[in-house]
Amino acid sequence: MRRVAVIGILLVAALEAIALRAGAPAASLIAVGASAAVVIFAMRRTVDAAPAAGEVAAPLNSQEEMLRRWRLRTETLVSWADGSCADWDRHLRPLLAREFVHVSGPRAPRGHAEIEAAGAAMFGADLWRWVDPAGARAGDPDGPGPGRGALERILTRLEQL
Repeated sequence: MRRVAVIGILLVAALEAIALRAGAPAASLIAVGASAAVVIFAMRRTVDAAPAAGEVAAPLNSQEEMLRRWRLRTETLVSWADGSCADWDRHLRPLLAREFVHVSGPRAPRGHAEIEAAGAAMFGADLWRWVDPAGARAGDPDGPGPGRGALERILTRLEQL
C-alpha cells in the first residue's frame, strides 16, 4: 500500500508540474483530480485485497491440505523405522505403545506385568521388544533399528485386534 501511495503522490506532483509549466491552470486542476481519483481507487483495491489483521487465509482446498500433511507425517514416521534404535525409541515406540493400549480398549491390561504378558502374546517376543513402552534400550542407541519390515508386521498385528 505504501508503494501505491508513493507512486500516486509522485504522479500527482508530476502532472501538476507539467500542467503549470504549460500555463494551463484549469487543465492542471482536472489532471490532478483525475490522477488523485485513480490513486485513491488503487489504494482502495489494495486494502480490500489484503487480509485483515489477525485473519488467517484459509487454504484453497482444506481436504487436499489435510491429506498432504497426513502423507508427509506418515512418510516421516516410516523413515524413522529405518533409522537408529534411538530414532525408533524416540519417535515410533511411544506411538506404537499408545496405539497398542488404545486398540486394547476396555480390556486393556493395567499393570506392567499384564501389559508385558498381553504384548508378548499379541506380538511375540521378537516384535514386543520394539513396542514395549518400558523397553527403550539403554545400550547402543546408534545401532540400527528394526526396519520397515518390523514396523509393517507390528502395524498388521495392531490392525488384527
